Amino acid sequence: MSGKVRNPNETSRGFLWAVLALVVIAVAVIAYVVMSGQQPKVTEYAEREQTPVSFELAAKDNVVQLKAANAKKDAANVDLYEDFSCHYCAQLAEATDADMKKAIEAGNVVVNIHTMHFLDGGQDGHSTAAGTAAYTVAKMDTPAVYWNYREVMMKDQQNLYGKSVDELAQIAADLGASAETVDAIKSGQYQDEFKKLADANEAKLEKVGKQVSSPRVFIDGTEVQGQEMYSWTAPYLK
Repeated sequence: MSGKVRNPNETSRGFLWAVLALVVIAVAVIAYVVMSGQQPKVTEYAEREQTPVSFELAAKDNVVQLKAANAKKDAANVDLYEDFSCHYCAQLAEATDADMKKAIEAGNVVVNIHTMHFLDGGQDGHSTAAGTAAYTVAKMDTPAVYWNYREVMMKDQQNLYGKSVDELAQIAADLGASAETVDAIKSGQYQDEFKKLADANEAKLEKVGKQVSSPRVFIDGTEVQGQEMYSWTAPYLK
């Protein structure tokens, strides 16, 4: 009987090389996953066309005030009460925001946005989360970032309702907010401050408007009511 004598280590060596190859592949996959997780996530908002603005912003006295640098002395004083969970507020924003921006930039109006959270019903829901995020942007970032962020919060309200704070922060990042602003949104740095101002806005509306509801528009102290609210900007576009 004849035959080739095989090296007893040949089979084990082949097995070891196969195991080593699998280990190398596994390490490569894990490294890819880790590196991918470290990359900043990008949402659809990063590629959305943004609206440039040429007005100033001040977060003070419980409002976000939008005002042109050369606002006229007789510019109308507009108080806008809104809640980020209010679909009627979203409709008003859709109908009037573009013209409101033109009127602000023309120096014809000064707009004070009174954000509320009454639709949360006393809980920390979407109104509080979105309101806090928008307020944080207003306090820490540029007028353009705030305007575009508020626009997204209103225009895409139905899709964004109930999103996590991290997701709301990511949208701010994709719209150009600074890293400091994004971190402040994530940490809820200004949540307590926002809740106090929202409560104050609701108390003020209760006093000047008899009840808390939204949206509400007051021009020089007089409320614009009914369907006229959806065209309140018309006299200020000349």
